[in-house]
Amino acid sequence: MPFLAEKTFKIPNKDILSWIFDEQRHDVDKPIYIEAADPSQSISSRQAQSLIRKLIAGFRAHGVKPGDCVCIHSFNSIYYPILFLAIVGCGAVFAGTNPSYTPFELVHHFRTARVNFVITEPEMLAEVKNAAKETGIPSSEILIFDVQKQDVPSGFSSWSTLLTHGEEDWIRFDDEQLSKNTTAARLFSSGTTGLPKAAVLTHQTFVAQHTLSYEAEPPVMQIIRLCYLPMYHAAMVPLTHVSPLRAYFPTYIMRRFELEPFLSHVSRYHISELIVVPPVALAIIKTPSASKYSFENLKWVGCGAAPLALENQLALQKVLGPQTIVVQGWGMTETCCIAMRFVGHERDDTGSVGRPMYNLDLKLIDDEDQDITAYDTRGELCIRGPSIIPGYFDNPEANANSFTDDGYFKTGDIMYCSGSTKKWYIVDRKKELIKIRGFQVAPGEIEAVLLSHPQVLDAAVIGIRKPSEPDENEHPRAYVVRRPGPEGDAVNEELLKSYCSSRLAKFKEITGGIQFIDVMPRNPTGKILKRVLRDMAKTELSAGGPRI
Repeated sequence: MPFLAEKTFKIPNKDILSWIFDEQRHDVDKPIYIEAADPSQSISSRQAQSLIRKLIAGFRAHGVKPGDCVCIHSFNSIYYPILFLAIVGCGAVFAGTNPSYTPFELVHHFRTARVNFVITEPEMLAEVKNAAKETGIPSSEILIFDVQKQDVPSGFSSWSTLLTHGEEDWIRFDDEQLSKNTTAARLFSSGTTGLPKAAVLTHQTFVAQHTLSYEAEPPVMQIIRLCYLPMYHAAMVPLTHVSPLRAYFPTYIMRRFELEPFLSHVSRYHISELIVVPPVALAIIKTPSASKYSFENLKWVGCGAAPLALENQLALQKVLGPQTIVVQGWGMTETCCIAMRFVGHERDDTGSVGRPMYNLDLKLIDDEDQDITAYDTRGELCIRGPSIIPGYFDNPEANANSFTDDGYFKTGDIMYCSGSTKKWYIVDRKKELIKIRGFQVAPGEIEAVLLSHPQVLDAAVIGIRKPSEPDENEHPRAYVVRRPGPEGDAVNEELLKSYCSSRLAKFKEITGGIQFIDVMPRNPTGKILKRVLRDMAKTELSAGGPRI
């Protein structure tokens, strides 16, 4: 029998904006979104609602129709959540992309999410124009997000022109089927394998995520947050674009992460809750300057995106002080961020990711997809509930492979539940994703670039950890079969790394090295045996093998 939800909580059926704004119980004139670098720049709930209504009118005047997909390609800003809610409010669909992406990567994302309009900063316009041209997006559908007071390039219009068409109301509903079936966002995930896919997040997904996180089990303190992770990231979309306005969580926003300003802001603005990823946790642990700052108001820190070694969790606890609870949680794009966590004042020194939220059913399966659900038994975690995505956009094959017959999403994480404490633990990963500084990198994405080189016959990519590095960061390592002949023989590691770097974002560089082999190990059906490659890598690294 599955681990069925022991507790349930009613999920509202309203559209996101009505649910946020129609029942606000806080002072609507207090700042909610604040620029961390300049706190005089802020947006209150009243201002947010007016801006959103103006943007909705502007989007409609610009030709955005319900169901169209609008992509934001920029760094963080206090106006980013406002744009998100306006996109959703006019019936369109939000997509966000990494501002470091190359045109090659943007083409894939624009096509996969079926993007119709793009809002981007002028510094990123060249890459967006190249990708837009290849995907059929007219230049007239690219608006400039000049929030840093940059010059607007000739031939393009500022996003602020959207604010000049009066105000219009958002699309409203209070209906369970509409809430379940109306898409609000297409967020990118690699799922368990393959190239990045567009996960469909509906109005219900977002409403359920917040309701189960903060209303079924209310926080025991006033939440004041610092947003420093990128706002397109699956963890940040619900946490920064939805929850602050619903529950009055003042949120200070950094344009991008820098360690010293980050530490200063946590101290200066009395940040009470932080979400961190392992690389940030390790940076805090390792920097001597952490001792210069006060963390007395920081009451709760949750680490996610990738497992944090227990010794590092305890080290972070020591740096921040006894007043701060440091715990881990678990979630993914497909669960609308968090799905397991610790609540209230509970502490943990075992490395657990906590317990599931209300309304979520869990089960464990073996390699044959057979139910093996039992305490203290390892298996692939499967999950279902109102905050779980209904599927991937326009990808029936991925949907067929990602869900069980009884509606559970197969996470690819190998976990178990302690029979004595009911805490959950991650022990392995079935899926192939490589975790790099909190980002997910699909091996297939790098493999596709390698295979596009005319002298590469076969390629496979795995994630490795370098023995010289004590952290949890992984590095992509490629195994390549060259075409026979002098031209193939001339292809070396440096050439292939350069080839990939020109087509992929910097964090996807093949920092684990490239190993040339004669034959790719495959099973009788042709599937690459990555287990064999991982064993090869362990042997090579332990022997001091190929340079990485």
